[in-house]
Amino acid sequence: MALLRRILLAALLPFALAACAGVNSSARDFLGDGTAPRADMAVAVLPFENLSAHPHAGQIMAQLVAAELYARRLFAQVEESEVRRRLAQRGLEGKELGRDAVAREVAEAIAVDAVLVGAVQDFGYRYGLRPDPVVAATARLVGRDGHVLWGGSFAESGGLFGGADTSTAAAQRLAAAIADRLAARTAPR
Repeated sequence: MALLRRILLAALLPFALAACAGVNSSARDFLGDGTAPRADMAVAVLPFENLSAHPHAGQIMAQLVAAELYARRLFAQVEESEVRRRLAQRGLEGKELGRDAVAREVAEAIAVDAVLVGAVQDFGYRYGLRPDPVVAATARLVGRDGHVLWGGSFAESGGLFGGADTSTAAAQRLAAAIADRLAARTAPR
């Protein structure tokens, strides 16, 4: 009986450990060489460049980050539809918005102090014993003068203690991490 119990325990141990793996987060950020971002700045969050297999990952991440910044009342934000309208008026839609020179041109066209640009490298699932959501992105706050005020790279993976998790839930955690790190580096009003 004791031998059977040991065999059963040894067989179940890997599954128990995998179920408790939990969420893995990674974040690195930096301030640019210029002045720190200010909480009273007018900022537009642009659609993130999508480098993932998910067809709408860039748009999803940009909307989640904008919502997190709005919830923290961090910046005066230009609404997404207004950003799209102004980009279309100036013939800037479809350009590589993440490039610093283009970001400067966009900031001037939208009449904001800075734009938040980024790229989504991964948005999906990693398959193993069970599918784990994986989301990775970079973000930069580029001032109207073209200088990077703040930037960072972020990643989220895994589920919550073996529970079912989605890539959208991981993306929400990642967006919150981006907003938290940016808020920590931003000068108060």
